[in-house]
Amino acid sequence: MTSPPPEYNVTGIDYADRRHLGYMGPIVDFHSHVMLTRPGDPPTGPPLGKGPGASLQQAEIMLAAAAEFGITQTVTMCPPDDIVPLRKRFGDQLQFNAMVNKRTADESDEQALHTFEQFLELGVKIVKLWSAPRGRERGLFIDAPWRIEALKRARSAGVRIVMVHVADPDVWFRTVYADIAKFGTKADAYVGLERMMTLFPDMIWIGAHMAGDSEHPDHLETLLEKYPCFHIDTSATKWQVREVSPRAKAHRDLILRYPDRFLFGTDLVTRHHLTRAHYVSRYWCQRTLWESAWVGPSPIADSDFTPTDGASTPTLRGVGLPYDVLGMVYHANAKRLLDLPAV
Repeated sequence: MTSPPPEYNVTGIDYADRRHLGYMGPIVDFHSHVMLTRPGDPPTGPPLGKGPGASLQQAEIMLAAAAEFGITQTVTMCPPDDIVPLRKRFGDQLQFNAMVNKRTADESDEQALHTFEQFLELGVKIVKLWSAPRGRERGLFIDAPWRIEALKRARSAGVRIVMVHVADPDVWFRTVYADIAKFGTKADAYVGLERMMTLFPDMIWIGAHMAGDSEHPDHLETLLEKYPCFHIDTSATKWQVREVSPRAKAHRDLILRYPDRFLFGTDLVTRHHLTRAHYVSRYWCQRTLWESAWVGPSPIADSDFTPTDGASTPTLRGVGLPYDVLGMVYHANAKRLLDLPAV
């Protein structure tokens, strides 16, 4: 019996073929999750963060693959306990983004703020408000009072950048979030974001995963136009391949109108049993999507894609950004926002 192909290469593509990738400058991955991993970590979802067998091996594998694709620095979200060993091993190759979060529904505001203070003491440069609809049961509303307090503390500590995850793919609102009374609509997800940008206009706001709405580049433009503090990262590879590709021209035109407001990101996560090829697949697809004119079936399995006309994966259609704009999206914008040291 033939084994099914791995999720990271269902088409058998040769990831070593990178002739279509013409950008030669440095790249900053502004959105990732480089963490210590442990044998008992779940295959999906948050890692344990505690316990025996902590290893830097997956971080080393991922960042070595990143270097092959020109990525010189990576911004990571990880537990506060991981920051010291990661800094010791990788130095300025990593920058850190603090999650303003609650792991359980019964975690108190005080507990969440205590964890956040640990991040501030470790000198993070960014804070992250994860506020997807599925987090409502844990009270993870973007404009919850305890999160407003966290941002005030961050601002007092000199942190000026806030990353937000407020919405998920349109297809999820037809499936995962079909219960509107429980999860709200996709439009509802942006009400709190706009309130927070109004409350903190002096901070830089970054909408993760194409601000959660790559299906609607016109909405992204409305946010960019209305809020000069608002920026967007390109992370979540399967999602962007699936939804940016059929709107490649609209996204290209949008980025050309706001080239200083976009940041490259992958959303790659270190997991204990991943292979190098998994990481390579995401870097290859992200760079192929943004800088090339490549067209073909995506090599990554995508459970959110509905097979059509015999295609088992979405078409990846390159946006083909100009070289000078790539330099901004890939590196210059991140360097400006973070005042990155040279590595």
